[in-house]
Amino acid sequence: MPVGLQEMHPAVVHFPIALLPLSLGVDALGRLTGDYTLMEMGRRTMPVAAASAINAAAFGLMAQQAVHAEGQAHDILVTHRTLNAGLVALTTAMAVARVRRRRPGLGYLALGLSALGVMGYSAYLGGRLPYEHGVGVKPAGGLNEARGPEVGLGNVGESARIAAQNLVDGVRGAAAETASGELVPVLTSLDKAFDDPERHASLPRDA
Repeated sequence: MPVGLQEMHPAVVHFPIALLPLSLGVDALGRLTGDYTLMEMGRRTMPVAAASAINAAAFGLMAQQAVHAEGQAHDILVTHRTLNAGLVALTTAMAVARVRRRRPGLGYLALGLSALGVMGYSAYLGGRLPYEHGVGVKPAGGLNEARGPEVGLGNVGESARIAAQNLVDGVRGAAAETASGELVPVLTSLDKAFDDPERHASLPRDA
């Protein structure tokens, strides 16, 4: 069955969502009980969690070129992307630090706990994109079909080319928006709304 290019990102995000708490959980339990088998499991799974986060971020950059996201949806997408970029950097640094130590430190575990909180919020924002705004949903007009082909055996080469171009353009777009100061707009959207009556009218009533 063909799969849309934009559908690959939500398929792979479950790996870091599962692996990061697994690694931190067994590390915490191992430290608490003195079980070095558990701590060794935590040490070995953190690099895998970091690698899966990098993979999910790459597919996210591809997906953002294949969808239509405007207004509040754009703000959510940018905030989601920025938080995930921070998580990629953090989990990579944690993985490098963890493989060098047999036993996790309390600071490492505390940092991991904060990473889980950020990841949970970012995942919530990611879920809002399709379910609330129709981003990536073809019947809702949220799909750029030229950039979001269905990947099947008959078009693997063309799909790979589009995916690579999406990744390049996604990195460039993210860099440009970051350079312009657009980092976590969804967290400041209410302040902007009061300065812009038209934007305020477009926000959900419960916002």
